[in-house]
Order: sequence, then C-alpha cells, then structure tokens
Amino acid sequence: MRNCLFFLVLALGAWKGAQANTLCDTLSFQSNGSKLVAYGYPSSKPNSPTLLFMQGFMETGDIWEIGQTLSRRNINVFLFDFRGCHRSEGKQGLMNSQEDISEALAFIGSGEISKKYHIDNTNIILGGYSYGGHMSLLYAIHHPEIKRIISVSGGDLGILGDLIRKNPNLRKNYTDFFHSIKKPNGPVDFEYEDPIQELLENQEYFYILKQTGKLNNVDILLTGGLDDNVVSMEDYGLPQYRNLRKNKSLQIEFKVYQSGHSYYESKGQLLSDIENWIKKEQ
Repeated sequence: MRNCLFFLVLALGAWKGAQANTLCDTLSFQSNGSKLVAYGYPSSKPNSPTLLFMQGFMETGDIWEIGQTLSRRNINVFLFDFRGCHRSEGKQGLMNSQEDISEALAFIGSGEISKKYHIDNTNIILGGYSYGGHMSLLYAIHHPEIKRIISVSGGDLGILGDLIRKNPNLRKNYTDFFHSIKKPNGPVDFEYEDPIQELLENQEYFYILKQTGKLNNVDILLTGGLDDNVVSMEDYGLPQYRNLRKNKSLQIEFKVYQSGHSYYESKGQLLSDIENWIKKEQ
C-alpha cells in the first residue's frame, strides 16, 4: 500500500498559493511551443543565489511558501507549472518535464531575466519536491553542467516501474487515478493516454539508482521524512543515499525529518536547512 501511494501523492502533495505580502512576479516562457507559467520571487540583494525549484506533480503555487521565505533571506526563487499542468499549455509527460527544466534554466539565465533580477548565472541551484525532486536529480544525471541539486523526497521512478511490473493491480490503480485527474475535470493534460506506459517504455532513462555513477563533482542535498508513506525512507530515501555515497566525487548531505510526505510538521526547519545549504561555503 505504501508503494501504491508513491505516484499518487507525488501528484497530490499539499500546496499553498503565493501570498500578497511578498513580491511575486507571474512570468511565462516557451517549452517546445507551449507557454509555461512561472512564478518569480526576487531577492532584494543583487547577485543573490538563485533556486529553480520544481514543484510536486500536479501542484501549483508557492509550496511551503518557499518563494516568499527564501526571497526574504536573499535567495531568488523561481517555480513553474510543468507543461500540461494547471495554467501551463501543452501536454504533461516525463520526457516533456525534462525539456521544461531545460527551457526554464535557459529562461532565467537569459539576458533579460538575468538583468531584471540581478542573477548570478554562476550560482544557480536546481531543486524540487517529490516529482520535482526526482526530475531535478535526473536532469543533473543527463546534464553535467548542473553542480548543485536539492531533492526533497524525490524518490525514483525506476524503482516504481519495477513495482508496477510486479503488480498488475498497482498499474490499474495508477491508470485509473490518472484518468480521474485529466482535463477538463482535473488539472492535467497528458501526453499519453496511459501515462504509466511512458515510464515503462523508458524506465532505464528514469532509473536514478542505476545512473548515479554519471554524476561528477556534484553537491547534493537529499531529504526524507521518517513518517513518509509515499516516498519512504526504506524503499527510496536510504537506497538512494547509500548508492550516491558510493560515488566519491559527490558531496552528499542527507537531512531527515520527523514528518510525512507533506513536510508541514517541519517546513520551518526544512526551509532553514535549505537556506543554510545554499549559502554554505563551496
């Protein structure tokens, strides 16, 4: 049952919208011809570190108020809705999400945005929560220019694929769930009629545990919740941490919290730890 919930609550992790008391710029950029909606929380200090933070699957807005909080602590924060989700155009897919990250990085690194927000293009951190955490670490595996990663309960879709192959009922549960959240009744417009098919057809590409050797000189912050029944420490967090530790070129920090998948029990400490990790001396 715990594994059955993995993709489901990857999709349904709790979120909060941006609040009016902190500057939030609603932005947009193109990804493969689709307009994606982004949210910018600028620091008031020029050349602050910049965090591009990927939300959990099917989420929108400023989860844990990370944008509000860190921007007040001199960190630029950018979030966006993945393609096909909420206000963003196009079709949601796993490969599409990887393309979206590439276009988001190009967007915040462009001359116009860099100048407007006084971005130091040598100090951009890629991070994410749940689905976004997995996508961030996976992106770094396939893009060696990425050197700093935050994965908050990111899990591993490769492991999930193995579980689905072993359990036909598990696949049916996910397929039924994805049908229930399709637009226009839900917030997602999928590329695949059955989104699980994309994972199974490309499982090796998404299997983080089998590809950690491709990372080189990367600084990684992982987090996990002791009471997380979605991306559990036993099935995902600890195997990922131990596998990454085998790669001696990596700097790994693993923070553990007494919380479930939502992190609402410890979001204040989580945000402080993210801030301190971003600002630590390299």
